[in-house]
Amino acid sequence: MKNGVITQYGLCVKGIEMTLETLNPVDPAFIACPFPAYEKLRSESPVTYLDYGQGFWFVTRHDLIVQAANDPETFSSNIGSLATATPTAELLEKMRAVAAEGIRNVPSLLTADKPLHTRNRRLVARAFTPRAVELHEPEIRQACRGLIAHWDVSKPIEFVSQFAIPLPVRIIARALGVPASRADDFKRWSDGAVALIGSDLSDEEVLAAMRANNELSHFIQSEIVDRRAHPGGDDILSTLVHATLSDEEASDLEKGTSKQLSDLEIVSIVRQLLVAGNETTTNLLTQLMVRFHSEPHWWKSMQDDPAIIPHVIEELLRLTTPSGVNRRRTTRPVELGGVTIPAGADVLLAYMSGNHDEQVFSCPEEFNPDRKNMRDSLAFGKGIHLCVGAPLARLEAKVAAEELVKAIASYELLEPDHLAWNQTFMLRAIHKLPIKVTLL
Repeated sequence: MKNGVITQYGLCVKGIEMTLETLNPVDPAFIACPFPAYEKLRSESPVTYLDYGQGFWFVTRHDLIVQAANDPETFSSNIGSLATATPTAELLEKMRAVAAEGIRNVPSLLTADKPLHTRNRRLVARAFTPRAVELHEPEIRQACRGLIAHWDVSKPIEFVSQFAIPLPVRIIARALGVPASRADDFKRWSDGAVALIGSDLSDEEVLAAMRANNELSHFIQSEIVDRRAHPGGDDILSTLVHATLSDEEASDLEKGTSKQLSDLEIVSIVRQLLVAGNETTTNLLTQLMVRFHSEPHWWKSMQDDPAIIPHVIEELLRLTTPSGVNRRRTTRPVELGGVTIPAGADVLLAYMSGNHDEQVFSCPEEFNPDRKNMRDSLAFGKGIHLCVGAPLARLEAKVAAEELVKAIASYELLEPDHLAWNQTFMLRAIHKLPIKVTLL
């Protein structure tokens, strides 16, 4: 393909030579192009132990990922932190000191099991009903047009910082009902949270990310206090603060379970929504631009027939899987794929690998928005932890694609062979993408 950006393994410049013994998930070469490594793992060792950090079991085949995701009693999400690295004793002491300055983390959505997860999801889902999500479309479209209008196309556009980041940051800020002036803080806080997940950080970077998390937690707490004092808002945060289960909705929960979310739970949930709301859309839109630079006929197809855009978005989600890996912990010894995983083991479900499984998706590296089995995609997870905010993420991506193809006649990647990837294999993303744009 043109400039070598789209290879037989999808979105990457070159592959990575590896053996099962030498695979390092935080190796920049793996992050830049994990697909050949995932293919090797699926065929040779779909459940394999990697001695990285505290050590974990890597699950890479689609059917085994689904099996684990659909068994939350065995593969628990109540894991506390999503971080995979193991701190030294000296760093751990410093981390405890920084954590003491923040707000205690509690299980909520991503890190909770039944019945707590069931109760929390019922409350959070009220903010993501079809009607609630649909109401965001005008502001998403306005934000897209405003960002494009500010481009100076006489010089290169840095797509990530000038579109892919500010769009979802603005939308999630508005959705939460917080001032637009805090958008830069939201991105900084989100970056701090992402940095702790699947990255190889220095001690100072770890502590800086934790301090950013503390800032975010205290900010959310102050907003919660404001919503309790001023009820009646229709933003997501107001919905979470005042949502109450009916007697019928709470009938299958343990006796004495609160019908409302606590402040600590809301802080934890909003942190997760912030990261998910930012990262998925930013990563998807950036990789959309890379993909269609090498396959421009799809750009023309979207311009000629915008009705195909939702299908384009679903296929891009499958191919890129912005939230590529999720973590579980075994509650008992369990056999998976012929391998026995001990109790108390950390297990990483490689959704990105599952979405490239040739046993499920024919010609998996080929872009094909007409696939008939898109329900098998793992882009938003599987089982009880299927992403609650997926409808909003899909809407943002669809509207953004519509506005981009309406505005851009053609574009060129200025550094197609030197894509700048972030440092985490769990939320793999391009963090810089200069392009030359010709507007319609």
